[in-house]
Amino acid sequence: MDPSLSLALTVAVIALASLLGAVVIVTVGYSLRAARRRRRRTPMRADLRGELLDRLYGRDEPGWDEWAAALSGAEREELESLLDVYLRALDGSDADRLAGLGEALGINERARREIADGDYWARIHALVWLALLRDAPDRSLLETHCTDTPRERAAAARVLYAAGVGDAATTGIDLLLRDRPSSFSVFGIDTLYRVAETDPQPLFERAAADFDDWEPALQQQVLLAARHLHTVVGSADLSWVVGALSSPDARVRTAAWRALDAYGWNRSIRAAVDLATVADDPDPAVRASAYRMLGAWGDGEAVAALDAAAAVETDDRARVVAAEQLIRHREADALGAGETPPPSLSSLPPSTGAGEPDEPEESDADPFDVAWAWASEHARFDRLARDITGRDRTARELTEGGRTR
Repeated sequence: MDPSLSLALTVAVIALASLLGAVVIVTVGYSLRAARRRRRRTPMRADLRGELLDRLYGRDEPGWDEWAAALSGAEREELESLLDVYLRALDGSDADRLAGLGEALGINERARREIADGDYWARIHALVWLALLRDAPDRSLLETHCTDTPRERAAAARVLYAAGVGDAATTGIDLLLRDRPSSFSVFGIDTLYRVAETDPQPLFERAAADFDDWEPALQQQVLLAARHLHTVVGSADLSWVVGALSSPDARVRTAAWRALDAYGWNRSIRAAVDLATVADDPDPAVRASAYRMLGAWGDGEAVAALDAAAAVETDDRARVVAAEQLIRHREADALGAGETPPPSLSSLPPSTGAGEPDEPEESDADPFDVAWAWASEHARFDRLARDITGRDRTARELTEGGRTR
């Protein structure tokens, strides 16, 4: 081998070994330093936790200001970590009382400075603290610095909701839906629901005006929120939900039918939905959602429409959904009248397969009869499971009661 090449390889190996050795030394050194720090801070954290809980629950006045003023830098850092944990766990008056510690530590003002002067991650961190402390900054600060991304807008809306400000719904919905986001994160859709729950009017007004211009994913998410807001909607305009039943996107139509589940009490919606057309949708998953809605409404007109749709349904899975809803209502009607459930619910022939009901020969089997038998069998097993669970619970309560006596 060429001596110069051999020398170059030797130098390269030595350099690589030196580099690996340096990495190992730095890693081990950092680990040892972190371990020493943890050992040093563990008793400190325990002492701070005990003092925090004593001041929170054991005194009329916690005296956060004088305590915070007497702490070292390391103690303040550890106490902030504890405060973060407890603010996430507590609620009500305990959380309000504990928020005073955040102010004594200067977190509120620091968070405002980070929103005004910090980068993206500093702003997100500051918004999280203000939400935990239930302290909403001036709207101008949020409008100026927290509208660049959907995540920042959702965090800003969450601060307004957590602080319980009077315009949380109006400003929050504007922040969340500004610039027509393609969709929300899990945190974003949760914030949308929480903000709208305080006052659904701004969300429904925005949806009535802009729904058709949104991306299908966003339409689905807003319909999901509307589905769970049925107890607080009042006289809000819901025509956009009915209009979504005609969306070209099957996922949106499915979400619209599901959103209507809980609105059977709303006469304007009942008048706007043509129940005779529920079986006309070309997508079987959409039809199945419509059948679940009819089952949820559950009055005579809805059940009659469900019965008619089931008779012409061509998809096996959708037929089963229709049968399940019809069985549930027929069983409920029978029990409400003090009768025994219909024979199809209580005395089906035993199954011949692994959980599958007996079926007629393929040549003479009516498709809906097959679906009905399948759904009936599952209804019977579901009722049996509930009965067994109830008996087990009663037996356990009696046993535990006997032991206590």
